[in-house]
Amino acid sequence: MNLKIDSFDQKILILLQQDARMSHAEIGRQVHLSQPAVSERIKRLEAAEVIRAYRAEINPKALGYQITAMIRLSTQQGRPYAQYVAACPEIIDCYTVTGEDGAVMRVLATDVEHLQRIINALNAFGSTSTAIVLTTHVAGKTIIVPAPDQNEA
Repeated sequence: MNLKIDSFDQKILILLQQDARMSHAEIGRQVHLSQPAVSERIKRLEAAEVIRAYRAEINPKALGYQITAMIRLSTQQGRPYAQYVAACPEIIDCYTVTGEDGAVMRVLATDVEHLQRIINALNAFGSTSTAIVLTTHVAGKTIIVPAPDQNEA
């Protein structure tokens, strides 16, 4: 990371992750900077793509999604799944991973039958293994700047 993140930037990032709608004036009050200084820092963080987007956190159950599942997909050469995954609204995260599985994805479904339809569609790209999420202990955790490597002195 070429951009130097100081303690003010770190505090601004934490506040924005907790409430992306917080005004620059309020952030300034909390971090002891002027509103223009906060605005300039946020612009710099956006330009450096440290801040990539601002989003609302939606409760899936309020929209009728009763099941969250993790699906592992073991893909085979020549069976590209990326286009399908990108177009499928129920697949909300998908990661290419190392190991036996080619991808791991987080999926929302309204019920078991809905989940089965998603799994059946994914089976066209390889074999799947599904785990239904029972409890979420950590989600959307605030990202902090890592401590400097002690060997980089």
